[in-house]
Amino acid sequence: MKDGGSAFPTYWMDRDSTGEQVVRAQEYGMTLRDWFAGMALTHPYAQGGDTHFKADKAAAWAYELADAMLAERDKEA
Repeated sequence: MKDGGSAFPTYWMDRDSTGEQVVRAQEYGMTLRDWFAGMALTHPYAQGGDTHFKADKAAAWAYELADAMLAERDKEA
């Protein structure tokens, strides 16, 4: 499954013994899919709006929306 890659990658740069700049550590963090799903949960619809979602239904809806956002994003590329 495509997850959109890392939403907030972090790199720590340093210099090796020759003075060349190198990546010493890399942290990938959450995926873009997880970020989109989390953002979807801030929508009033997921917080009870008209339907009073239970947690499992809200999570399923959030990931459905995240997957649609990633698919739309791929169309632009």
